[in-house]
Amino acid sequence: MRRHLLGVAALTVAVVLAIAALGELITRVSGEGGERPAAAVVAGVATPEAGEAIFWGKGKCSTCHAVGGRGGAVRGPDQGATGPLGQPIGLRAEARARERSRATGRPWTAADYLVESLLDPGAYVVAGYKNEMPNPLRPPIRLAPDEVRAAIVYLQSLGGTPDPAAIALPPGLAAQAQAAAAEEWRAYVAGDAKKGERLFFDADGSAGCGRCHRVGARGGDVGPELTHIAGTRDARFIVESILEPSKVIASGYETVLIVTKDERHVTGIVRRESAAAVEVADSQGRIQRVATRDVRRRAPQAISTMPGNFGEILTVEEFHDVLAYVLALR
Repeated sequence: MRRHLLGVAALTVAVVLAIAALGELITRVSGEGGERPAAAVVAGVATPEAGEAIFWGKGKCSTCHAVGGRGGAVRGPDQGATGPLGQPIGLRAEARARERSRATGRPWTAADYLVESLLDPGAYVVAGYKNEMPNPLRPPIRLAPDEVRAAIVYLQSLGGTPDPAAIALPPGLAAQAQAAAAEEWRAYVAGDAKKGERLFFDADGSAGCGRCHRVGARGGDVGPELTHIAGTRDARFIVESILEPSKVIASGYETVLIVTKDERHVTGIVRRESAAAVEVADSQGRIQRVATRDVRRRAPQAISTMPGNFGEILTVEEFHDVLAYVLALR
Protein backbone atom coordinates (compact mmCIF):
# COMPACT_ATOMS: atom_id res chain seq x y z
CA MET A 1 0.00 0.00 0.00
CA ARG A 2 1.22 3.51 -0.72
CA ARG A 3 1.62 5.86 2.20
CA HIS A 4 -1.04 8.44 3.08
CA LEU A 5 -1.60 10.66 0.12
CA LEU A 6 -1.26 14.41 0.07
CA GLY A 7 -5.01 14.85 0.45
CA VAL A 8 -4.73 13.83 4.10
CA ALA A 9 -1.96 16.36 4.67
CA ALA A 10 -3.94 19.14 3.06
CA LEU A 11 -6.67 18.75 5.69
CA THR A 12 -4.20 19.45 8.48
CA VAL A 13 -2.78 22.70 7.10
CA ALA A 14 -5.16 24.87 9.14
CA VAL A 15 -4.07 23.15 12.35
CA VAL A 16 -0.36 23.65 11.79
CA LEU A 17 -0.50 27.30 10.74
CA ALA A 18 -0.55 28.42 14.37
CA ILE A 19 2.39 26.14 15.18
CA ALA A 20 4.34 27.45 12.20
CA ALA A 21 3.67 31.06 13.18
CA LEU A 22 4.83 30.36 16.74
CA GLY A 23 8.01 28.77 15.44
CA GLU A 24 8.71 31.80 13.26
CA LEU A 25 8.12 34.12 16.21
CA ILE A 26 10.58 32.16 18.37
CA THR A 27 13.13 32.33 15.56
CA ARG A 28 12.75 36.10 15.32
CA VAL A 29 13.04 36.56 19.10
CA SER A 30 16.23 34.50 19.14
CA GLY A 31 17.71 36.82 16.52
CA GLU A 32 18.07 34.16 13.81
CA GLY A 33 16.87 34.25 10.22
CA GLY A 34 16.12 37.09 7.84
CA GLU A 35 18.42 39.29 5.77
CA ARG A 36 20.14 42.42 6.97
CA PRO A 37 19.38 45.62 5.05
CA ALA A 38 22.04 47.02 2.76
CA ALA A 39 24.63 48.94 4.79
CA ALA A 40 24.04 52.21 2.96
CA VAL A 41 20.35 52.01 3.81
CA VAL A 42 20.93 51.09 7.44
CA ALA A 43 22.97 54.27 7.73
CA GLY A 44 19.92 56.21 6.58
CA VAL A 45 21.33 57.03 3.16
CA ALA A 46 18.57 56.56 0.60
CA THR A 47 20.66 56.90 -2.55
CA PRO A 48 19.96 55.72 -6.09
CA GLU A 49 22.99 53.43 -5.74
CA ALA A 50 21.56 51.77 -2.63
CA GLY A 51 18.18 51.43 -4.33
CA GLU A 52 19.75 50.00 -7.46
CA ALA A 53 21.43 47.30 -5.36
CA ILE A 54 18.04 46.43 -3.84
CA PHE A 55 16.24 46.45 -7.21
CA TRP A 56 18.71 43.98 -8.74
CA GLY A 57 19.39 42.10 -5.50
CA LYS A 58 17.38 41.54 -2.35
CA GLY A 59 14.19 43.14 -3.67
CA LYS A 60 14.09 40.71 -6.63
CA CYS A 61 12.37 43.45 -8.67
CA SER A 62 14.24 42.42 -11.82
CA THR A 63 12.49 39.02 -11.75
CA CYS A 64 9.44 40.71 -13.27
CA HIS A 65 10.66 44.18 -14.31
CA ALA A 66 13.26 45.15 -16.88
CA VAL A 67 15.23 48.33 -17.28
CA GLY A 68 16.06 48.54 -20.93
CA GLY A 69 17.37 45.17 -22.05
CA ARG A 70 18.18 43.89 -18.56
CA GLY A 71 15.82 42.00 -16.26
CA GLY A 72 12.41 40.35 -16.70
CA ALA A 73 10.08 41.65 -19.36
CA VAL A 74 6.87 39.63 -19.19
CA ARG A 75 5.09 39.97 -15.84
CA GLY A 76 5.73 43.63 -15.07
CA PRO A 77 6.23 46.86 -17.05
CA ASP A 78 9.70 47.80 -18.25
CA GLN A 79 10.92 50.58 -15.97
CA GLY A 80 13.16 52.05 -18.66
CA ALA A 81 12.41 54.24 -21.65
CA THR A 82 10.94 51.32 -23.61
CA GLY A 83 8.18 50.81 -21.03
CA PRO A 84 4.56 52.03 -21.12
CA LEU A 85 3.99 55.55 -22.45
CA GLY A 86 7.50 55.39 -23.94
CA GLN A 87 8.91 56.92 -20.76
CA PRO A 88 11.21 55.70 -17.97
CA ILE A 89 9.47 55.24 -14.63
CA GLY A 90 10.95 58.39 -13.06
CA LEU A 91 9.14 60.45 -15.70
CA ARG A 92 6.21 58.10 -16.20
CA ALA A 93 5.31 58.33 -12.51
CA GLU A 94 4.23 61.93 -13.04
CA ALA A 95 1.68 60.89 -15.67
CA ARG A 96 0.49 58.01 -13.48
CA ALA A 97 0.09 60.41 -10.54
CA ARG A 98 -2.26 62.53 -12.65
CA GLU A 99 -4.27 59.39 -13.46
CA ARG A 100 -4.47 58.44 -9.79
CA SER A 101 -5.51 61.96 -8.88
CA ARG A 102 -8.38 61.85 -11.37
CA ALA A 103 -9.40 58.39 -10.18
CA THR A 104 -9.33 59.19 -6.45
CA GLY A 105 -10.28 62.86 -6.46
CA ARG A 106 -7.33 63.90 -4.33
CA PRO A 107 -3.87 65.27 -5.13
CA TRP A 108 -1.14 62.75 -6.00
CA THR A 109 2.56 63.24 -6.52
CA ALA A 110 4.89 61.07 -8.54
CA ALA A 111 6.40 59.87 -5.25
CA ASP A 112 2.92 58.92 -3.98
CA TYR A 113 2.42 56.77 -7.05
CA LEU A 114 5.75 55.00 -6.59
CA VAL A 115 4.99 54.33 -2.91
CA GLU A 116 1.63 52.83 -3.82
CA SER A 117 3.17 50.79 -6.63
CA LEU A 118 5.51 49.05 -4.19
CA LEU A 119 3.33 48.72 -1.11
CA ASP A 120 -0.16 48.33 -2.63
CA PRO A 121 0.45 47.22 -6.23
CA GLY A 122 -3.09 45.92 -6.68
CA ALA A 123 -4.56 49.41 -6.24
CA TYR A 124 -3.53 50.38 -9.77
CA VAL A 125 -2.55 47.75 -12.33
CA VAL A 126 -1.12 48.92 -15.63
CA ALA A 127 -3.25 47.87 -18.60
CA GLY A 128 -2.09 44.59 -20.09
CA TYR A 129 -0.66 43.25 -16.82
CA LYS A 130 -2.03 41.18 -13.94
CA ASN A 131 -2.19 41.90 -10.25
CA GLU A 132 0.55 39.40 -9.35
CA MET A 133 3.30 41.45 -7.71
CA PRO A 134 4.27 40.10 -4.26
CA ASN A 135 4.27 42.35 -1.21
CA PRO A 136 7.95 43.27 -0.70
CA LEU A 137 7.44 43.66 3.07
CA ARG A 138 6.45 40.03 3.46
CA PRO A 139 8.67 36.95 3.40
CA PRO A 140 10.68 35.95 1.53
CA ILE A 141 11.69 39.44 0.30
CA ARG A 142 11.30 41.27 3.63
CA LEU A 143 12.34 44.80 2.72
CA ALA A 144 12.76 47.20 5.62
CA PRO A 145 11.16 50.67 5.34
CA ASP A 146 14.52 52.31 4.57
CA GLU A 147 15.10 49.77 1.81
CA VAL A 148 11.70 50.55 0.31
CA ARG A 149 12.63 54.25 0.37
CA ALA A 150 15.96 53.55 -1.35
CA ALA A 151 14.28 51.46 -4.05
CA ILE A 152 11.89 54.35 -4.76
CA VAL A 153 14.79 56.79 -4.99
CA TYR A 154 16.35 54.50 -7.61
CA LEU A 155 13.10 54.46 -9.59
CA GLN A 156 12.93 58.26 -9.36
CA SER A 157 16.42 58.42 -10.88
CA LEU A 158 15.29 56.53 -14.00
CA GLY A 159 14.41 59.53 -16.12
CA GLY A 160 13.70 61.84 -13.20
CA THR A 161 15.32 63.57 -10.26
CA PRO A 162 15.83 61.61 -7.01
CA ASP A 163 13.92 63.30 -4.20
CA PRO A 164 13.98 61.30 -0.93
CA ALA A 165 12.21 64.13 0.93
CA ALA A 166 9.12 63.68 -1.28
CA ILE A 167 8.67 60.03 -0.26
CA ALA A 168 6.02 59.66 2.45
CA LEU A 169 5.82 56.06 3.62
CA PRO A 170 2.73 54.96 5.57
CA PRO A 171 3.12 55.03 9.37
CA GLY A 172 3.76 51.76 11.15
CA LEU A 173 5.46 50.16 8.18
CA ALA A 174 8.12 48.44 10.28
CA ALA A 175 5.46 46.92 12.52
CA GLN A 176 3.57 45.68 9.47
CA ALA A 177 6.71 44.03 8.16
CA GLN A 178 7.35 42.34 11.51
CA ALA A 179 3.77 41.09 11.71
CA ALA A 180 3.98 39.71 8.16
CA ALA A 181 7.17 37.83 8.98
CA ALA A 182 5.60 36.36 12.14
CA GLU A 183 2.75 34.98 10.01
CA GLU A 184 5.06 33.17 7.60
CA TRP A 185 3.89 29.64 6.87
CA ARG A 186 6.39 26.84 7.02
CA ALA A 187 6.08 23.21 6.02
CA TYR A 188 5.38 20.97 9.02
CA VAL A 189 7.24 17.99 7.54
CA ALA A 190 10.96 18.41 6.93
CA GLY A 191 11.44 17.30 3.35
CA ASP A 192 14.67 16.09 1.78
CA ALA A 193 15.75 18.58 -0.91
CA LYS A 194 18.07 16.04 -2.57
CA LYS A 195 15.25 13.54 -2.98
CA GLY A 196 13.01 16.37 -4.12
CA GLU A 197 15.48 17.35 -6.81
CA ARG A 198 15.47 13.80 -8.16
CA LEU A 199 11.68 13.73 -8.18
CA PHE A 200 11.55 17.16 -9.81
CA PHE A 201 13.73 16.13 -12.76
CA ASP A 202 12.56 12.51 -13.12
CA ALA A 203 10.66 12.79 -16.40
CA ASP A 204 9.03 9.36 -15.90
CA GLY A 205 8.26 9.78 -12.20
CA SER A 206 5.18 10.91 -10.30
CA ALA A 207 6.29 14.56 -10.17
CA GLY A 208 8.29 15.18 -13.34
CA CYS A 209 8.23 18.97 -12.87
CA GLY A 210 11.34 19.36 -15.03
CA ARG A 211 9.41 18.41 -18.13
CA CYS A 212 7.94 21.90 -18.14
CA HIS A 213 9.89 23.98 -15.61
CA ARG A 214 13.51 25.04 -15.84
CA VAL A 215 15.93 25.52 -12.98
CA GLY A 216 19.17 27.01 -14.19
CA ALA A 217 20.21 25.12 -17.31
CA ARG A 218 18.05 22.06 -16.56
CA GLY A 219 14.44 21.39 -17.46
CA GLY A 220 11.88 22.55 -19.99
CA ASP A 221 10.52 25.96 -20.87
CA VAL A 222 6.79 25.29 -21.11
CA GLY A 223 6.04 26.66 -17.64
CA PRO A 224 7.57 29.53 -15.67
CA GLU A 225 11.26 29.34 -14.82
CA LEU A 226 11.77 28.44 -11.16
CA THR A 227 15.47 29.18 -10.70
CA HIS A 228 14.84 31.81 -8.01
CA ILE A 229 11.15 31.19 -7.21
CA ALA A 230 11.64 30.92 -3.43
CA GLY A 231 13.30 34.34 -3.44
CA THR A 232 10.07 36.02 -4.51
CA ARG A 233 7.27 33.72 -3.34
CA ASP A 234 6.63 32.30 0.12
CA ALA A 235 5.97 28.68 1.01
CA ARG A 236 2.19 29.14 1.19
CA PHE A 237 2.05 30.52 -2.36
CA ILE A 238 4.26 27.72 -3.68
CA VAL A 239 2.16 25.02 -1.99
CA GLU A 240 -0.99 26.54 -3.46
CA SER A 241 0.60 26.73 -6.90
CA ILE A 242 1.35 23.01 -6.80
CA LEU A 243 -2.02 21.90 -5.46
CA GLU A 244 -4.20 24.45 -7.31
CA PRO A 245 -2.21 25.50 -10.38
CA SER A 246 -5.21 27.11 -12.06
CA LYS A 247 -5.88 29.54 -9.20
CA VAL A 248 -3.10 31.92 -10.26
CA ILE A 249 -1.66 31.54 -13.76
CA ALA A 250 1.51 33.53 -14.35
CA SER A 251 1.51 36.11 -17.13
CA GLY A 252 2.74 34.68 -20.40
CA TYR A 253 1.65 31.15 -19.49
CA GLU A 254 -2.08 31.34 -20.08
CA THR A 255 -3.67 28.32 -21.74
CA VAL A 256 -5.48 28.43 -25.08
CA LEU A 257 -7.68 25.92 -26.86
CA ILE A 258 -7.37 25.64 -30.62
CA VAL A 259 -9.95 23.69 -32.57
CA THR A 260 -8.92 22.83 -36.11
CA LYS A 261 -11.16 22.48 -39.12
CA ASP A 262 -10.85 18.70 -38.89
CA GLU A 263 -12.02 18.86 -35.23
CA ARG A 264 -8.61 18.31 -33.66
CA HIS A 265 -8.34 19.93 -30.21
CA VAL A 266 -4.97 21.38 -29.20
CA THR A 267 -4.62 22.81 -25.68
CA GLY A 268 -1.52 24.45 -24.27
CA ILE A 269 0.59 27.59 -24.08
CA VAL A 270 1.41 29.55 -27.22
CA ARG A 271 5.18 29.54 -27.62
CA ARG A 272 5.58 30.97 -31.10
CA GLU A 273 3.21 32.46 -33.62
CA SER A 274 3.50 33.75 -37.15
CA ALA A 275 1.24 34.47 -40.06
CA ALA A 276 1.72 30.86 -41.18
CA ALA A 277 1.34 28.86 -37.97
CA VAL A 278 0.99 28.79 -34.19
CA GLU A 279 3.10 26.51 -31.99
CA VAL A 280 1.55 25.32 -28.73
CA ALA A 281 3.32 23.57 -25.85
CA ASP A 282 1.06 20.98 -24.21
CA SER A 283 1.04 19.65 -20.63
CA GLN A 284 3.70 17.06 -21.50
CA GLY A 285 6.10 19.68 -22.82
CA ARG A 286 5.54 18.68 -26.44
CA ILE A 287 5.27 21.31 -29.16
CA GLN A 288 2.30 21.02 -31.49
CA ARG A 289 2.27 23.11 -34.64
CA VAL A 290 -1.03 24.19 -36.18
CA ALA A 291 -1.16 25.94 -39.54
CA THR A 292 -3.08 29.20 -39.36
CA ARG A 293 -5.26 28.18 -42.30
CA ASP A 294 -6.40 25.10 -40.36
CA VAL A 295 -7.63 26.99 -37.26
CA ARG A 296 -11.39 27.05 -36.89
CA ARG A 297 -11.63 28.45 -33.37
CA ARG A 298 -9.28 29.72 -30.71
CA ALA A 299 -10.28 30.53 -27.15
CA PRO A 300 -8.48 31.33 -23.87
CA GLN A 301 -8.88 28.80 -21.06
CA ALA A 302 -9.05 29.32 -17.31
CA ILE A 303 -7.34 25.98 -16.63
CA SER A 304 -3.56 25.72 -16.30
CA THR A 305 -1.67 23.18 -18.39
CA MET A 306 -0.04 22.05 -15.16
CA PRO A 307 -1.73 18.91 -13.79
CA GLY A 308 -3.93 19.58 -10.81
CA ASN A 309 -3.79 16.09 -9.25
CA PHE A 310 -0.48 16.18 -7.39
CA GLY A 311 -2.49 15.79 -4.19
CA GLU A 312 -3.48 12.34 -5.43
CA ILE A 313 -0.33 11.07 -7.10
CA LEU A 314 2.29 12.23 -4.57
CA THR A 315 2.66 10.88 -1.06
CA VAL A 316 3.12 13.24 1.88
CA GLU A 317 6.83 12.44 1.93
CA GLU A 318 7.26 12.95 -1.82
CA PHE A 319 5.39 16.24 -1.76
CA HIS A 320 7.50 17.65 1.06
CA ASP A 321 10.68 16.47 -0.62
CA VAL A 322 9.75 18.37 -3.79
CA LEU A 323 8.66 21.36 -1.70
CA ALA A 324 11.99 21.34 0.18
CA TYR A 325 13.85 21.46 -3.13
CA VAL A 326 11.74 24.28 -4.55
CA LEU A 327 12.05 26.30 -1.34
CA ALA A 328 15.82 26.11 -1.69
CA LEU A 329 15.64 27.87 -5.08
CA ARG A 330 16.52 31.40 -3.97
